[in-house]
Amino acid sequence: MTLLDFTLKNLLRRPIRTVLTVMGIGVGIGAVVALLGLARGLSESWNDAYKARGTDLVVRKGSGLQAQPYDDKAVQDVRQIPGVAAATNLLVETLSIEEVPLMVVSGREWGSYLWDALEMVEGRKPKDAAERTVVLGKLAAESLNKKPGDTVAIESEEFTVVGIADGKAFVENGSIFMELTHLQRVMQKEGKINFINIRVQSGQDIAKIQQAVQQKLVGYRVDTAHDVTANNDGVKTFEAMNWGTSAIALLVGTFGVMNTMFMSVFERTREIGILIALGWRRARILRMIVFESVALCVGAGVLGVVFGVVLLKILAATPFMSGKLEPYIGLDLIGIALGLAIGVGLLSGLYPALHCTKINPSLALRQG
Repeated sequence: MTLLDFTLKNLLRRPIRTVLTVMGIGVGIGAVVALLGLARGLSESWNDAYKARGTDLVVRKGSGLQAQPYDDKAVQDVRQIPGVAAATNLLVETLSIEEVPLMVVSGREWGSYLWDALEMVEGRKPKDAAERTVVLGKLAAESLNKKPGDTVAIESEEFTVVGIADGKAFVENGSIFMELTHLQRVMQKEGKINFINIRVQSGQDIAKIQQAVQQKLVGYRVDTAHDVTANNDGVKTFEAMNWGTSAIALLVGTFGVMNTMFMSVFERTREIGILIALGWRRARILRMIVFESVALCVGAGVLGVVFGVVLLKILAATPFMSGKLEPYIGLDLIGIALGLAIGVGLLSGLYPALHCTKINPSLALRQG
C-alpha cells in the first residue's frame, strides 16, 4: 500500500469527522475569498470607471473614502498647465434614491469629456446645463425601475429621466448622471466639488504633469487614476480589517485541523507502532501525517473557494452593493485561497506529525 493509499484510507476511516473538519476550515477560506474579493472589487471597479472616462489624473482633498469638498475654481489653475488636454469638475455623492438605500450620483460639468464618455442605449443626454434632467446608468435604471420619461427624486427635488447610458464600467452603470450645478444646489454645496478629473495630452509624461499639478495645487492630493483607490486611507483600512478578520478565521481553522490530526494520531498509535516495527522510516510516518493534514485543507480550500464565490454573488445582488462595486473573482484570488489552505495544512499537521515520530514501537504494540 502506497503512502497516498494510507492517507486516503485514514481520512475515510472517520468520514463524519473528516467532513466536519473540511467544512470548518472551508468556511474560514470562504471568508478570506469573500472579504478579499470585496476589497479588490472596490479598487478594480473604480479603476475601470476612470479608465472608461479616459481620466489620467484625479485631484482631491483628504485621503478618506469620501473626498472633502473644495472650491470649484481650482480647476482653472489646472487648465493653465502645459500638457493638460482637459480638466473638469466633478461632484460625487452617495445618496438614498427612492427605494434604493445607496446610489452614486455624479454631478458633471456641462460640456466636459465626462459626458462624451457616456454611450446612450436609450433616450438622450440633457440638451443643456439648464435642463432639469438626469441620465441613468444601465444598472441604476434596473435598480430604480425607471425609463426615459419617468421622474426620479433626488433629495427634495424631482428630475426627469431623459436617457439610459452604458458607462463601460460597473460603477458608471450603477450611477445617476446630472449637470454639476443641479447637484450642487440639491446638496447645498454651491461652488463646491470633490474631484477634478484630468486628461493628459497624448505623448505627454503623466508623471511630470502630475508633479506640475501638485506644485500648482498645494495641499491637494494628485493621483494617477490607477492609484486613487490604492492611496485611499479608507480603502487601506477596509483591506486591513479584511486581512485581520481572515487571519482570525484561519487561526481558528488551524487549531481545528490540528485537533483533528492529534485525535487521529492517538487513535492509531498501535498502527503507527506496527508500521515502524515493519521498517517504515519515521520520516515517512511524518510525511503521511502531514499529507493527511494538507489533503484535508486542500479539500477545504476548494470548498471555501466555492463558498466564497457564492457569497460574493449574493452580496453583489444586495441593495447596498448593487451598482457600487463588482466583487473581484480572479485566478490570483483563487490561488491565494488555495495557497493559504495548503499553508494551514502544513502548519496544523507538522506538530502532530513530529509527535508521531517519537512513538516507541514496543509500547505502542502493547496497546489493545
